[in-house]
Amino acid sequence: MTSTITKKASAIALFAITITTIAVMWHPGFWGTALAEVGALSLAAAWLTLYLTRAEDLHLKIVLIPLVAAAVWPLLQLAFGATIYRWATSAAVLYWAANAALVFVGLQTFSDVRIRQGYLRALAIAGFVMGIVAPLQLFTSDGKIFWLFEVKYSNIAMGPFVYPNQYAAFIELLLPIALTLALSDRTGWRTFHGLAAVVMYASVFASASRTGFILTSLEVLVVPLLAAKRAGISPRRLVISGAIFLGMLLVLGVAVGPEKLIAKLEQKNAYGGRREYVESSLRMIRDKPLIGVGMGNWSAAYPAYAVFDEGWFANQAHNDWVQWTAEGGLPFAILMLSVALWVFPRALRTGWGLGVEVIFLHCLVDYPIQRIAVAIVMFSLIAAIACSDERSDATGVRKSTAPRRTA
Repeated sequence: MTSTITKKASAIALFAITITTIAVMWHPGFWGTALAEVGALSLAAAWLTLYLTRAEDLHLKIVLIPLVAAAVWPLLQLAFGATIYRWATSAAVLYWAANAALVFVGLQTFSDVRIRQGYLRALAIAGFVMGIVAPLQLFTSDGKIFWLFEVKYSNIAMGPFVYPNQYAAFIELLLPIALTLALSDRTGWRTFHGLAAVVMYASVFASASRTGFILTSLEVLVVPLLAAKRAGISPRRLVISGAIFLGMLLVLGVAVGPEKLIAKLEQKNAYGGRREYVESSLRMIRDKPLIGVGMGNWSAAYPAYAVFDEGWFANQAHNDWVQWTAEGGLPFAILMLSVALWVFPRALRTGWGLGVEVIFLHCLVDYPIQRIAVAIVMFSLIAAIACSDERSDATGVRKSTAPRRTA
């Protein structure tokens, strides 16, 4: 009983930190990021304390190894002076330590299948609420976050996400959860989850994110097939569900207005500018392939390697994979690739976890997890995926109630 209460408290705390971090991510100050990092590391410290006092056992998975190594790597860069800007690399230590802590906390919390299922439902509800608020804000707030706060780029913000592609990445993580639960949930929540999936998908139209639209469309096609196969749903029921989904989507899609998205999809040379950023990043990699320029230092290093100057500040490479390699060298890229490869078969098996792999795809053309608000959801889901096994049903609920305690 004590273990269950502890895990419930941990899940509530983790969800509160996640929602708070998302709600304040529009603010340009560092305190919003620090809030999430302190919260994640504090929860991890609390679990370690419980373990040391023998109040709780630890649940560990091999995926923690590359994630902890990702936090140690910038420390090594600092120790050996292999960074061009120490402050940025110091901030990267906290960021990657927080990501590892999120997975560690999630492994302890989501080892209880009922808590894991409840957390997934809570995320689906959060996605549903954001899917309503974000388009309404875009069209009615006169360029203000939550109708109150005006900051740079708030005129194109989707909810607290000042960068529409970040909002699309957030939906990419949560949409597979709603789609899977809509087909497999055996409770009265099934209809709600279907509506949540439609609302989230339609809201991506309003964001006008091309990559977000392509990837969420891929999820809408693939995830229901995985869920149907796993839950033994007949083709007839799947077709009916698809027709209902399409009908609601047409109504909501017209309501949010897809014109801006269509115009962006018709643009020629959609990768213009980003291609040059990637070329500049490859020059960094060739110069320092093993150690990198220092985690968090892409924007500081860019002017020395730029192949063109458009007169704007270049904040990110718009390709996380090349940016990770430029900042941390090939070893860091291998760490992230190992995480993606480890997660893939497990995410595929759950269906609802497929959004994590979609984010890794999104990283090829943008920087979806360079901001902690999307990262906190992604790394929490990695922990939930790791806690699932082949005996789990499509919602992540094991048919056996005995939790696994081994790595």
